[in-house]
Amino acid sequence: MRVRLGFAVPLVAALVAGACGGLGGSGGIVCAGAPTPETLTTPAGAGASVTYGFLIDRAYTGDAKRSPSYPWPQLPMTALNTVASALTSLDLRPGDSVFGTWISHNSNDTREIFLPLTQVPKSSAAEYPAAPTPPKAPLNQLECNDYTAKVRSYNTAAKEWQVKVNDIALRAAAEDAQTVVTCIDRTQAAIRAASPVQDPVGTDIYGGLAVAGGVFGANPGKHKLVLFSDMTDTVGNPVRPDLVQSDIVVGLYHRDDPSDQGKGQRDWEATFKTLNAQKPVFLPWAATTVDKIVEQLKATGR
Repeated sequence: MRVRLGFAVPLVAALVAGACGGLGGSGGIVCAGAPTPETLTTPAGAGASVTYGFLIDRAYTGDAKRSPSYPWPQLPMTALNTVASALTSLDLRPGDSVFGTWISHNSNDTREIFLPLTQVPKSSAAEYPAAPTPPKAPLNQLECNDYTAKVRSYNTAAKEWQVKVNDIALRAAAEDAQTVVTCIDRTQAAIRAASPVQDPVGTDIYGGLAVAGGVFGANPGKHKLVLFSDMTDTVGNPVRPDLVQSDIVVGLYHRDDPSDQGKGQRDWEATFKTLNAQKPVFLPWAATTVDKIVEQLKATGR
C-alpha cells in the first residue's frame, strides 16, 4: 500500500505565535498621547521535514551464531509492533516521511520493502488577507494629530486582521492534525499487516544501510534511522553508503556472549562514524520499549 504522506502536524501554538513581528512602529518624533501601533504576527512555517527509516532483521536466527534466547519470530514481530505504536508519539508533521524494509541476505532487493516511503500529505498553503499598512512616522510635531488618528484607525484594522489570520491558522492546524491521524492509522495498518518470513541464508546489514542512505539522499531534511537487529553481518556486502549525518538507533540489540555484544557495539560505532552518521545509540532488548524509541528519536530535535 503506497500512501503519499505529505503532512507535518504543526502545533497550534507554533502556527499562531511564531513570527515575523513588528510591522508597525513610530519614528524619532514623540507624539504625546499617540497610541502605539499594533504589532502583527504571521503564522510560522512547518520547518524542515524529517524522514524516519526502520530496518528490521528477518534473518535473526539465520545462522549458528545467532542467539537462542529470542527464537523466531520474536525480533521482527516485536520490532513491527514497536514501530507501529511509536508512530503516534513521534510528532509527525506534514512533509515528514516514513519507510520500512527488511534486513535479509539480500537487503537491497526492492522486495524487502514492507513499508514504501510514505509521506504525510502537505496541507495546501493557507491564504491570508493582506496585512494593513502601518502609518508613516510623523516628520514633526505638526503632524502628530493626523498621525494619532491614523494609528487608531490602523490599530482597529490590525486587530481585525490578526483575529482573521489566527482563525485561519487554527483551522489549518486542525485540518493538518486530522490528516496526520488518518495517515498514521493507514501506516500502522500497513506495518501490522507485514508478515516476516525467516531468511535462513544470512544477514546483509550494509545492503539495508544502502537502501536507507539512498532514501535519505533523495529526501532533504533531517534523517533518523532505527535498526532492529543483533548487527551480525554475515554477507559482507562491499557497499558503504553515505548516511549524511543521520541519527542512528539500534534496538533489540542482543548477543548471548556479553563480550561479543560489547565488541559488536564498539565495531559498529566506528563503522557508523566512517559512514558519516551520528554516533549510534544502542538499546538492549529489555530496554527497547516504545517510549524509549520515541525518546531517542526526539532527542536530537527536528
